[in-house]
Amino acid sequence: MIRSATAAIVIAAIGVAATARAELNVPIAARVLPFLLPPPTGQVVAAIIVAPDRPASLAEAAAIERSIGNGLPVGGAVIRTKRVPVTALADLHGMRFAFVTAGLRSEHDAISAAATREGVVTITSDRTCVQTGRCVVAVESAPRVQITVNRAAARAVKARFGSAFLMLVKEI
Repeated sequence: MIRSATAAIVIAAIGVAATARAELNVPIAARVLPFLLPPPTGQVVAAIIVAPDRPASLAEAAAIERSIGNGLPVGGAVIRTKRVPVTALADLHGMRFAFVTAGLRSEHDAISAAATREGVVTITSDRTCVQTGRCVVAVESAPRVQITVNRAAARAVKARFGSAFLMLVKEI
């Protein structure tokens, strides 16, 4: 089972065209979720953390919603989304995952604190958020697909990843 999941992420990484935009590559980001221990199952709601007053954040939120549509099957789960404004991070309660949109660097500390409090794995296209330990996973698409996991941020939200996944990504 781990072998097939590993193959799926590698195939997805090869098969998804890299873009020059900093927009989150949702098909790759979603494939991270089944590597969590335990993996999510059933209907799973992922937050999209957004700043309603920032065009880059709104554009990325809309792109994530388009990619996921009415539900994105990943492993044994179907991912759906719910927008959570940066001004209402208490709404992360009960969620296990959150996509952190572009243009939120000034809110990374608050997002990290809320994610830590609620045990939410944060996934972003902004490598800086992961490098500074504010987000758990960064998925970059250009110039090539690169997934980075911050060990300290993962530990803070009590997230554990399968060893096969960790061999495929960059850990910091």
